[in-house]
Amino acid sequence: RVPLAEVSLSRSVFHCTKSQVLMAIGGILVMMDVSEDLVERQNLPSSKIKKINHQQDPITALTMVDGYCGVIGNVKGQIKFFDVNFKFLRWFVDLSLDPIVFISFSNEYVFSRRLQTQLITFDFFLLCRNFTVLTISSKVVHVNAQRDFSQTLLHEAGEPLYAVACHPSQPTVVMGNQLGILQMWDYNKKVPIGDKVFMTEKGIHCVTFDPKGLYLAVGFGSGVVIILNSHTLQSDPEEIFHYTTDSIHLITFSADSQYLAAAVNKLMSLEGSLSRWTYLGRYGSHYKPIKDLLFGVHLDSNQPRLLSLGMDRKLVEYDLKNSSVNELLILNSEQIEQSATPLCMTWYPPLTTEHFLLVASDQYKMKLFNSTTKMCSCLFLC
Repeated sequence: RVPLAEVSLSRSVFHCTKSQVLMAIGGILVMMDVSEDLVERQNLPSSKIKKINHQQDPITALTMVDGYCGVIGNVKGQIKFFDVNFKFLRWFVDLSLDPIVFISFSNEYVFSRRLQTQLITFDFFLLCRNFTVLTISSKVVHVNAQRDFSQTLLHEAGEPLYAVACHPSQPTVVMGNQLGILQMWDYNKKVPIGDKVFMTEKGIHCVTFDPKGLYLAVGFGSGVVIILNSHTLQSDPEEIFHYTTDSIHLITFSADSQYLAAAVNKLMSLEGSLSRWTYLGRYGSHYKPIKDLLFGVHLDSNQPRLLSLGMDRKLVEYDLKNSSVNELLILNSEQIEQSATPLCMTWYPPLTTEHFLLVASDQYKMKLFNSTTKMCSCLFLC
């Protein structure tokens, strides 16, 4: 093991063309060679670790874009691009931002002619994307890479945003923060179109729209789940549920919008929609934190089905058909991993008459499971 620094690491990324991992420590980029098979908890020899003194200012954000370019953000609010050989290509140093915490790039390409004062021996158009920057003070800024122009989309004095969701059919995004403030934005016009302040509940941890866009579910750190009208952001007292004191960290709707499931670390609870939302029950189905919740449909009846995935390596399916008020039942529970820890799951595209689940683990593996038998049919190495 090689001691690098007594500071925390920023986001880690894989090198785009080599078997290497990049991390930032202060103003230094650390490159680790992972070309050989590694054993869990194996210490890398010093020969496989290289330090690159990139700049003096501490790096706070790190990502890769377009397959050939790395991007860093620092504590001074500056953003710099570098190539696969770690040579600077372009930089934005006059954005007047506070420390960068995240950088997200548009899917659309724009071409920007070489700027003599910024680019290093580039004799062709620099392929780049517009990007959005998030800062430590909850500022969201859009940067036009072609015009070197930045626009502040959102700057609220308050806590960082921890919850965000997009409407399934409208250009609407909702965001919630730790002060209990929920805001709705039109992301085409980049203007606010509604907000709600929860006076009795603080700490919004997750938000989600139902597939039809009629409801908006909000989960709080206090364990409360509130279901809002997605247009008015209003709720009825009957649509406020408080059946746990643990923080809600996952929340999801079924495809027909008839069920809503929420998860705390090890507990899963369920509400069902009749004329109004009715609490069906909860179950301590995992003994370690739940990593994912997923609704689907049964092949023979098109009725909703619900599964949860936990760090205890168990995949649990719930018996929605036979569950009743205050009695949530488990249909089956299977251990799907021996040593790896599953992290997330999704439905595999319906290319056959069988339904499959795609599960990713912390060992850079993806497994394809038959959703009925829970048997693994294929393994992919990332």
